[in-house]
Amino acid sequence: MIVKKLMKVAGLSLVVLTASLTATAAQAAQKIGYVNTAKIFQTMPQVQAVEKKLEKSGKDKKAELDKLKKQIDAKVDKLKRDGQLMSASDVDNAKIDIQSMQAKLEVKAKTYQADMNKVRQEEMKKIDSQIKEAIDKVAKAQGYDLVVNAQALVYATSSTDLTDAIIKELK
Repeated sequence: MIVKKLMKVAGLSLVVLTASLTATAAQAAQKIGYVNTAKIFQTMPQVQAVEKKLEKSGKDKKAELDKLKKQIDAKVDKLKRDGQLMSASDVDNAKIDIQSMQAKLEVKAKTYQADMNKVRQEEMKKIDSQIKEAIDKVAKAQGYDLVVNAQALVYATSSTDLTDAIIKELK
């Protein structure tokens, strides 16, 4: 999910870059290549490692959220089952307790999600840097003046595709 968003952002950035440089590229005979960043992300073991790391680190927090959810469900079931036998003040107290627990669950869930997103973004930023460095290195080594994202292309020949060279450089 985040990988797709990151790829879209990278693609959009390259579209803007491509548009601004197209006029210059048309004036001079420049060597232009392209990369498929989606394919690069899919082949990088670092991306899967980040996802596994996040899954592992989030396991305890998710268990805590599940436990709190079960407690809320148990209180709701008890209130439904025993509500008519309870005094009005006990019913009100139970409802307040349930609402408090639900609010606590919501805050914890949002915090958990925000923490996970922050870590994911930091890790993906590192991976994005590695990809950018590899693209720069391969483009310079092969004499390319401009490299664009494949998502920004309308037409290109496969001979200008640097994706596999970038993947090889990253390994």
